[in-house]
Amino acid sequence: MTRKTGRKWMTDSCGRCGEAHRGYSGKLDAGGVEYVVCGVTHKRMNVTPREARDAMFATAWVEDDGGDDP
Repeated sequence: MTRKTGRKWMTDSCGRCGEAHRGYSGKLDAGGVEYVVCGVTHKRMNVTPREARDAMFATAWVEDDGGDDP
């Protein structure tokens, strides 16, 4: 079961599709790892800092404060 965290995330370059993403809702999996789902590939991307270090799809996710920067 997943549940939303209430946090929004953004990245300048998604490790799965290469595009910038903004305003992605964080979700928690059963193990407590926060993730978002890439809007292009529809694949999960972990955003929890210690879990986000996947060498194959490395992506620097930052919390989205709603400003103008992508």
